[in-house]
Amino acid sequence: MFRCLLRRIAATLVFAAAIPNLAACASTSPKPAFKEVSALVEQRTGGRRLYWNNGTLEDTEVAKAIARMLEHEMSEDVAVQIALLNNRKLLGTYEELGIAQADVVQAGLLRNPTFGASVRLGDRQGPLPTETLGVTQDFLSVLTLAARKKIANRRLEATKLRVADAVLETARNTKVAYVHAQAAEQMVAMRRTILEAAEASIELARGQHEAGNLNDFELATQEGQYEAVRLELTRAETEAIEAREELNRELGLWGKQLGWRIRGRVAEIPTSEPPLESLETLAIDQRLDLAAAKLESSALEKSLAMTRGFRWLGGLDVGLTADRHGGEGGGWDFEPNASIELPIFDQRQAVIARLEAEVRQSHFRIRAIAVDIRSEVRALRARLTLSRGVLERYQKVLVPLQERIVTLAQEQYNAMLLGVFQLLQAKQAEINAYSAFIDAARSYWVARADLERAVGGRLPPPQGHPPAPSAPSGSPAPQKPSSPQQPQSPSSHEHHHGAS
Repeated sequence: MFRCLLRRIAATLVFAAAIPNLAACASTSPKPAFKEVSALVEQRTGGRRLYWNNGTLEDTEVAKAIARMLEHEMSEDVAVQIALLNNRKLLGTYEELGIAQADVVQAGLLRNPTFGASVRLGDRQGPLPTETLGVTQDFLSVLTLAARKKIANRRLEATKLRVADAVLETARNTKVAYVHAQAAEQMVAMRRTILEAAEASIELARGQHEAGNLNDFELATQEGQYEAVRLELTRAETEAIEAREELNRELGLWGKQLGWRIRGRVAEIPTSEPPLESLETLAIDQRLDLAAAKLESSALEKSLAMTRGFRWLGGLDVGLTADRHGGEGGGWDFEPNASIELPIFDQRQAVIARLEAEVRQSHFRIRAIAVDIRSEVRALRARLTLSRGVLERYQKVLVPLQERIVTLAQEQYNAMLLGVFQLLQAKQAEINAYSAFIDAARSYWVARADLERAVGGRLPPPQGHPPAPSAPSGSPAPQKPSSPQQPQSPSSHEHHHGAS
């Protein structure tokens, strides 16, 4: 019987020694996990690809591809692609996959066995062994190996979703930065055009003042207007610089890469919006942060179950001791042994209580995320709809109305029925309407990017594809401030007045 027990213990120890070798075969490379993340992102973003810069020859090819993309006018899609390839924060986020993959491998490893040896000095002919060798293995780690690997794998799956969610966040931030840069450049172009007209106007006004056709009050009023136009241009240029740097940060560009060009006008809005009624359900199904939270909660539940299952086995060690009697030439006696931790004081009740609390906390977190998602979608859907309404109101009503007011004011000014101050007020109101129109276009596209982010992927395509509307005749075209819809400079009226 003793020999039978000895064989079983020995077989267990051999098995325990073999498992680490088998576990060591598990790769620590996170490339398979990254490949899955890349496939998920391609599906959610319409084919945009990811690349993990990890010091290979492919890094050079990716850098060359980015340089080629920067040589041409950069569209929003190209900007997002560059950000996904080159954003340093995002590249750092990919390392989370390496950490989680390493945890999976570590979970599949057993604790190393403990080896001990002793030699008795002095009387070597007594009853005590002269040499003792022993090896001890933590057997509990063998029993919990499968459960620990499942927990680590679920956390790895959650990490993949969190990394993919970070990619979508980067795509959203890039879209917003791109729209900000576009609107800022469009605003600068409009302000420069107004300034050029104001410069011509003020020169004409000064000439008329010297000729006695313009009094001091009228000249001072126009000079004040001219200085205000100059300041507005400076303010617009400052905002354009900040918006450009915001986009540089998202794209991860610096040095010679900063000479990129974009289309300096905000894109036209689609003719219709996608059906927005089912977006809440779509977001609940698609949001990666919610799915990651569920997986993390599942991992906690598994951890709790494992702890409960082994709560009475706080420590279980098995080993084998070999004793040799009589010094050199003596025989060996083998003695298997085992030790178990007695759960007298610590029955892991505190660990279990902590895990139970964490599980309950994770459930509340899942519900909170779901509630937040639904609320975000409703708010952003309303914001998108209202932004579209505001934009169309500016385009179809307010700006054309301001243009008509300016036209009528100019006619009355030329007929000497209106003063220059009232005419300048009408002009300023027209310019403000243009500015508000550009800002409304920017707000619309930001709301759309935010809604896509809240839904967790691209919005459904709009119903029908009617031709894009053209700017109404006589209304300001937001993408082209120098168009005929742009408000005229006050100086032209002064010229008419002086000629009348």
